[in-house]
Amino acid sequence: MCFRPAEIQMKKCPSCGKACKPVDKVCSDCGAELDNTIKDFDADQAKLDAAAAPKAPGAPQAPGAPKPPSAPGAPKPPTA
Repeated sequence: MCFRPAEIQMKKCPSCGKACKPVDKVCSDCGAELDNTIKDFDADQAKLDAAAAPKAPGAPQAPGAPKPPSAPGAPKPPTA
C-alpha cells in the first residue's frame, strides 16, 4: 500500500503576488493578509458527484383501490 500525502499548494499574495507558505497568515514581503480559509476538497467533490449523478426514476404509482360492493337492489315482482 502506498501513502500519498495530501496536496499542498502555496498561497499567492493578493497584493504583491509572492508565493507564500501554506501556513503563513500574512505575506512576508508586503505584510498583506493572506486568504486563510480552509478548503474541504472532499465536500466539494461530493457536491460535484451528486450534481453529476443521474437521477433514479421514481417508484410507479400504486393502482387505485377497488370500490366497495354496492347494496343489492329491491327484488322485482314476479311477472305472470
